[in-house]
Amino acid sequence: MLDIQKGFPMLTVSKECRFDAAHVLTNHAGHCKNLHGHTYRLIVEVAESAAASDMVMDFKDLKQVLRDVILARFDHAFLYDETSAVECDIAGTIARHDMRRVPLPFRTTAENLARHFFRELAPHVNVLAVHLYETPESCATYRNCRERRASALQ
Repeated sequence: MLDIQKGFPMLTVSKECRFDAAHVLTNHAGHCKNLHGHTYRLIVEVAESAAASDMVMDFKDLKQVLRDVILARFDHAFLYDETSAVECDIAGTIARHDMRRVPLPFRTTAENLARHFFRELAPHVNVLAVHLYETPESCATYRNCRERRASALQ
């Protein structure tokens, strides 16, 4: 029997993509205070809508959304905090050499990027969670906690 208090079962699909980007974490105590890059691994989990039948979403369509909303802007770019004078100075140098850069209104941590990607994708798909791997072993997740999922069917 399903325990309604714990949530409800739902269908989800996930799509993964990768992109390369550089960033710096100004005023960070560790090595990330230096300019460096990552091959980010992004996994987007999409939940069924109320109108869904036997398919949450066509994987091809989800792939296109990821290309349009995330990859077109962020792949092979310098991601920087536009509120940081140091990072804006670096971005200025990059701009003078006609290289890609993406100004963001926050520190470019994996956690903040996962939240940002969730919000950017939400108008396009019924996003349940965004998992952003900065390294193969390190992942930040931002999820819609209003969607309650059952941990097990009994």
